[in-house]
Amino acid sequence: MARYCFDVQSGMPPVRDDEGAEFDNLDAAVQAAARSAAEIGTNRLAKGDTSDVVIEVRDEQNQRVCTTTASMRIYRHGPPDRWPHSRSA
Repeated sequence: MARYCFDVQSGMPPVRDDEGAEFDNLDAAVQAAARSAAEIGTNRLAKGDTSDVVIEVRDEQNQRVCTTTASMRIYRHGPPDRWPHSRSA
């Protein structure tokens, strides 16, 4: 088992993980980071926040081994008066 740390950049300031967690291999750590980024993004989307969530994975030697990004883009089509929560000018 190897220990990997997940540093989360989804706002200011970034959150550094100095404890980490153990995984069987790098692939398992990468999958966990991707799931975490998606979960954080889903929670933020519920609050109307569509900004990117970036998680950098570091190994036991403190080397960056992976960066995963969850992003959501919303493009609205049609006149603004049909959009939910739209405001009149």
